[in-house]
Amino acid sequence: MKLLESLDNQKKTNLFIILMVIIIVFTYFLFSPSGVINRIIQQDKLTKLRRLTEQEKQINDSLHKNINQLRNDTLEIERIAREKYGMKKPGETIYIIPKK
Repeated sequence: MKLLESLDNQKKTNLFIILMVIIIVFTYFLFSPSGVINRIIQQDKLTKLRRLTEQEKQINDSLHKNINQLRNDTLEIERIAREKYGMKKPGETIYIIPKK
C-alpha cells in the first residue's frame, strides 16, 4: 500500500493501464477462438475422433475379412444358410431340439 501511496496520479494511471492491458491480453490468450482453452478442447475432440476412427477401421477390416471368407469358402456359406435361414439339403431331415 505504501508503494501506491507514494506514486503520483500519472504513475498510478500508467500502472493501471499497463495492468489492464496485461489482463486483457492474458484473457484473450485464454478465451479467444485460437486461445489455450479452445485449443485444449479441440485437442480432446481430435483424440476422441482418432480413437473412433481406429475402432471403425477395425470393424471395417473385420467385415472385409468376412466378405472374403464368404466369397471363397462354400462351407461357410452353407453353415450360415443352415444356421440363420434353416435351409437344408434335399433329403435331409432337420430336428429342432427345444431349449430348456
